[in-house]
Amino acid sequence: MKETRVNYWAISIYWLGLSIHWAAFLSIVMQVRVAEMVPEQVRGTYLFILASVGALISTVIELVAGPISDRCTSRWGRRRPFIVYGTLLTLPFILLFMTTQNFWVLVLHFVAIQLFLNWANGPYQAVIPDYVPAHRHGLASAYMGMMTLVGNLVGLALAGLTLSEPPILLRGYPFGTRLLIVGIVLAGGLLITMLWTVLEMKEPQWQPRTEDEKRVTPRQMFDISMRDQPNFRWVVWSRFVFNMGFFTVLFFLEYYLRDTMGLKEQAPLYAFIVMVIATLAGVVGNWVAGVMADRTSKKRVLYYTAGLMGVGTVMFIFSTNLSWVYLIAVLFGIAWGAFSAVDWALASNLVPIEESGRYMAIWHIAMTVPQVIAPAVGPIADLLNQTYGMGVGWRWIFLAVPIYLVVAMWLLRHVRERVVSPISEQ
Repeated sequence: MKETRVNYWAISIYWLGLSIHWAAFLSIVMQVRVAEMVPEQVRGTYLFILASVGALISTVIELVAGPISDRCTSRWGRRRPFIVYGTLLTLPFILLFMTTQNFWVLVLHFVAIQLFLNWANGPYQAVIPDYVPAHRHGLASAYMGMMTLVGNLVGLALAGLTLSEPPILLRGYPFGTRLLIVGIVLAGGLLITMLWTVLEMKEPQWQPRTEDEKRVTPRQMFDISMRDQPNFRWVVWSRFVFNMGFFTVLFFLEYYLRDTMGLKEQAPLYAFIVMVIATLAGVVGNWVAGVMADRTSKKRVLYYTAGLMGVGTVMFIFSTNLSWVYLIAVLFGIAWGAFSAVDWALASNLVPIEESGRYMAIWHIAMTVPQVIAPAVGPIADLLNQTYGMGVGWRWIFLAVPIYLVVAMWLLRHVRERVVSPISEQ
């Protein structure tokens, strides 16, 4: 593989569309849709139901799609058919999610979004191991991280400025119309970036050496023990616990601002502002860490990011005004941007190339399963809010985050990095 032939922009751009979609959904859209439909005393519980059911579906579908894509003999290549069809099937359910007025129908639409979009996303994550030489995994992951951060910024701007009350964008339009417009933009972003990636990727048709190579067994789909890849297994477990902390903050930030900081209906706007600050800070962390990851120990960089994120989240518990929250956003953003680049680079460095779809799908469920478990503290927060006053619960559930980070770094200690050089790959 020649480095000069890798089009980093092309293989990364679809991640921009995915990030726009998930930033809007996970930070604001899901929260405002749940707040429309259920009493405020049980918002945490119902958000947990919505998030966890969707994430469970995404976990299963990625485990299926990844190994199948490893053995796909389509003339389009191994990954592109999944990216195309999964994205196209997702689009109508985004619009339906924005228009339904029944919570349980909302859950069904979210399940469909998770199912089809992760049918595309699972195989897509194998693109870096497929295309990029190992000594450039840090650089490629920095591109992916940049698309994630920019996508987060755009998605948060779209949802935060459009769905707050009063809105900054589309002022004068009723809330339902603004919701639908947000859905149309999200669907359009996925479609455009998907087409850009699949048209620019020059993916050859995979030719199996024997007929048996084409077969996919249940073990290849659902055996996630990774006994033969201990280093990769430790990376996955570390990522899992790290993401428990990240999603605890992400899911409940809007409610923290709404109730703890007393911002009420303006909370979506301020959630956008906080996440914009975190995203801009994340750009710095992403590029610095991505470059460092090709020159030094990736584990060492991840230790620094965990420490910085831990300091930031502890400050959430004691913050009394928005100025503190903005400072926390800077620390949290730098750490998250660095983690986005280096964690991906470390996984790409250790994944078995011949089964990159399968193993990167397992790696990705270390992000989706925490979406199921992390919101489980929602009922605890509801109880604290009811007992000690609205807003207290959102503050104290952030105490779990530093604990998650300590465990994540302890797990990472077991990983032995693979040392590569440009010369060894030529």
